[in-house]
Amino acid sequence: MVKGQIRMGIDWEAIAGCVGGFGEDGNERIVGTPGGRRAIEILLGEQNLRDAVDYWLLRKPGCFTAEMVLKIIRPKVAMERCYEIYKTESDRMRACSAVFLLAAFANDEVLPWIFEFLDDSQPEIRWNGLHVLRYVLYDPVSDTSVATAVKLLNKADSDSDSDIKIRNLAAEVRRQLARHERT
Repeated sequence: MVKGQIRMGIDWEAIAGCVGGFGEDGNERIVGTPGGRRAIEILLGEQNLRDAVDYWLLRKPGCFTAEMVLKIIRPKVAMERCYEIYKTESDRMRACSAVFLLAAFANDEVLPWIFEFLDDSQPEIRWNGLHVLRYVLYDPVSDTSVATAVKLLNKADSDSDSDIKIRNLAAEVRRQLARHERT
């Protein structure tokens, strides 16, 4: 090997090109954690990440390791897979579990889906949907996302659940949001 050359099994330049490409000056367009997360998605393979959601739903040995990987990299394709299962699964427990898993790694891109979760006839879906919102609000979010969160909480405040669990959880998330807005 010639001095200055590095032998690697990963073509980092190609990955950078897929993540965001290069500017005219040759510098990468996307850097930081979002770019790194997208690179990991590419390296692991989008189908593998979608399959990690399905594997977690089967509750087989290793499912919690799969969950932790999803939690660390927060792949969009896995979020979409959870939503797809929610929308298409005839087994409502599996659909509910997909929303539950989504709460472990969601970002503010999923906020529009929470309106659907809160409209669901199944209280467990509505409950898990509020947990998705709670998780999203752990991270910094834009003013637009805060406004959407307020609308979601207002919707949850009017939930018809007779044991008021969902309204109580909404009140907890509202307190979390108030702390979020002060910082």
